[in-house]
Amino acid sequence: MEFHRPLLANGKIAPLSWEIRLFFLNVNWPIKEHAKLFMRVYHQAMLVLGFLFFCYSNEAEMHYLVNHIDDIGLALEGLATYLILVEAHLRIYNKGFYQASFKNFLDEFYQNIYMEEYLDKETYRDIQRKLLPTKMCSYSYILTVVTYFLVPVMGFFQHSNLVPFKTIFHYDLGIWYFYVPTLLVTLWIGVAVVSHLSAESNLVATVILHLNARYLHLQQELKELQCKLSSDMKISTDRVLGEYRLAFIDIIKRNVQYNEFAQKFQKQYSFCIFVMMAFSATLLCVLGFKAATLGMTTKNITFITWILGKIVELLVFGTLGSTLIETTNNMSSCYYMANWEDIILKSSHTLDNIKLMKLITLAIELNQKPFYLTGYNYFNVSLATVIAILQGAGSYFTFLYAFR
Repeated sequence: MEFHRPLLANGKIAPLSWEIRLFFLNVNWPIKEHAKLFMRVYHQAMLVLGFLFFCYSNEAEMHYLVNHIDDIGLALEGLATYLILVEAHLRIYNKGFYQASFKNFLDEFYQNIYMEEYLDKETYRDIQRKLLPTKMCSYSYILTVVTYFLVPVMGFFQHSNLVPFKTIFHYDLGIWYFYVPTLLVTLWIGVAVVSHLSAESNLVATVILHLNARYLHLQQELKELQCKLSSDMKISTDRVLGEYRLAFIDIIKRNVQYNEFAQKFQKQYSFCIFVMMAFSATLLCVLGFKAATLGMTTKNITFITWILGKIVELLVFGTLGSTLIETTNNMSSCYYMANWEDIILKSSHTLDNIKLMKLITLAIELNQKPFYLTGYNYFNVSLATVIAILQGAGSYFTFLYAFR
């Protein structure tokens, strides 16, 4: 497959971690702009076929859920995989059907926002350290899907034709020519779900961390400009005023660029964040119920690993979202405290002073509100939202456990 590879500002191919490369196992990563006709047709055909496979599996899992509605244990076991499947289905094809905008978003991120190692080694290493928890979520999800894939293997030794998930199909899986393609489809769906959830989590965390680093660098430049101003004021005030204003204009331009990218980030991921947050409380409640009722069994590994992965993912997103909110909230204060008043007090050029004051006012107004990454304005990606989701999941779990 001729996948699209975004370029860095220097024209080199952007480095993609193995977690983000998991997108390549799916149908939603864009292909090259000038890919061959056969590859473009094949890519679109796989996108449509994959969508139909998901719908087919959704129906089979819903059929299982309806047929076991009188048994809360079996019904919730089916509901757990059904919720995961529906969430992944929505998130995967949101990206798959809007690949052009996703491609433009990736190109802009890696060319204008991505912090390369040579720019600031310490910042780059700090970003890599902060990405470790999200990488651990990927391992947790992969371990979960491996436990599901062991189901048909165990069925083989027990002379039973089993598929990984709780499903009821409208034909007899005991017939091999029905069973084999059904097994292959369900295995593919398992890979598609885990590869997308892992890749998207790592990509979103990467974008947040690099965008936050860009804002922090602007703040650092403002502080350095403030220190330089204090030392240069002993020279010509007119010269300092001109240099200061030019440096200030450059910082504001980059600030506007980062703000515009942040809005594109919000637009690109608003739906995915809404779906992820909306499903999280119910999913954690169902998984927690199964983990609590199964006890210390090997089958429980499936639920425990997914719970751990999901909770860590939510906490990581909440922490990173809160960090970005705090960083962008501090931008206006950094402009206000940039010692511009020293120049105005000592400068006799009224018109230049007015221009500088307008620049300061513009910069403060541009950063009047902090940036919130939201899911259609229903959910903010922040630690407070994540804690509320976890508390909600705990309440639902208590109710279900008492109802049992």
